[in-house]
Amino acid sequence: MAKFVFELEDVLKIRNHEKDLAQAELGKAVAEENRIQGLLDALAMQYNTVKQQTKDSTESQTILSAYRFYQGVKLQQEKLFDDMAKAKIVTEAKRKVFNEAYQKVESLEKLKEQKQLEFNKEQDRLEEEEMEDIFISAASWKTRKKGK
Repeated sequence: MAKFVFELEDVLKIRNHEKDLAQAELGKAVAEENRIQGLLDALAMQYNTVKQQTKDSTESQTILSAYRFYQGVKLQQEKLFDDMAKAKIVTEAKRKVFNEAYQKVESLEKLKEQKQLEFNKEQDRLEEEEMEDIFISAASWKTRKKGK
């Protein structure tokens, strides 16, 4: 019995590799977003901690230190928001590349599946023809043998 060979198997392997690379790049971009979000969360926690510690304070030095801290937090927050916006743009671009690579792989896999089904049907048809030929030959041989 013949073995199924997909003519585009090498292309499928390349497309799978491209998809894997795109998925890894997307993972890195998402990880960068998560890292920035973690920094924003930590900054918010620090802000709340200082706010709680200084809320009842009447000392001018403490109030001034808190004010400076809040100003620094505001600057860091603005930078992190800017970084997050850039990271989201990168992530969306990587996601688009991954989706395109995924679709290419999916279409090739569907084509391979379709070709496999066609191959199997053809093999079944050939096998059935062969069985008919064997049956006809056997019947013909018996008829000739009886006739002698």
